[in-house]
Amino acid sequence: MKIFILGDLEGTAGVVDFKQQTYSDAKYYEQAKRLATLEVNALVEGVLEGGAKEIWFLDGHGPGGIDYELMHAEVQMIIGRPIYAPWGLDESFDAFFLYGHHAMDNTERGVLCHSWSSRAIANCWLNGELIGEIGFNAAIAGSFGIPTVFISGDDTAIAEAQGYVPNIVSVMTKRGISRTSALSLAPVKARELLRTGGRKAMGKIDEIEPYTIEPPYEFITEMRDEKAVNAKAEREDVERLDSHKYKVVGETLIEIAQRR
Repeated sequence: MKIFILGDLEGTAGVVDFKQQTYSDAKYYEQAKRLATLEVNALVEGVLEGGAKEIWFLDGHGPGGIDYELMHAEVQMIIGRPIYAPWGLDESFDAFFLYGHHAMDNTERGVLCHSWSSRAIANCWLNGELIGEIGFNAAIAGSFGIPTVFISGDDTAIAEAQGYVPNIVSVMTKRGISRTSALSLAPVKARELLRTGGRKAMGKIDEIEPYTIEPPYEFITEMRDEKAVNAKAEREDVERLDSHKYKVVGETLIEIAQRR
């Protein structure tokens, strides 16, 4: 069994603050990365126990959310920037895992919720529906016929994922109180549950259908700053909609991911 794990930092137990933990200049950034790495390793242990023979891991957190030196020996890591979808993902993979994810921006109680950029983007729509990283990444996997079988993060991230994949296996690392506060599991407890969850998800691969969205695709982004839209609108493949929104279109989600 060949598994792809897409990781993020904001869904890690104990991580609740952009300025203190997740930005590259944050005081506790290195600690947050270490906590995430130990959680990923626990998930990997469960995935291996569930029968995986090959595991790829992509660190999806902008400036990086993993301490590579501490990573599990059996993981192959996709490293470097920029990295564009589909990140090496193809039909040879049996399942897609979302580790440490967060809800889309403007989600009530969503811990560290945002849509791709916590500083620059306000909202995103795909074919007229609000969407964040969870739904979009699950749909990219689905375009290759790969089911998204697992997610970890706060309760709002899990609820968002269940809207796309109702029977997805989940591990809740914290319950949101506000965008920058949560009732969190202890790191050791989160790792215990992640190991169990990884093993359980491996057993559900044949039961979970890939999440798909039919083409063609229209992706609209609402920026917080009008100047950012000005820069995007200079491209031929971008249509400006108003002072803060622009649109890209495509026949595949990979095109959208690379243009948006």
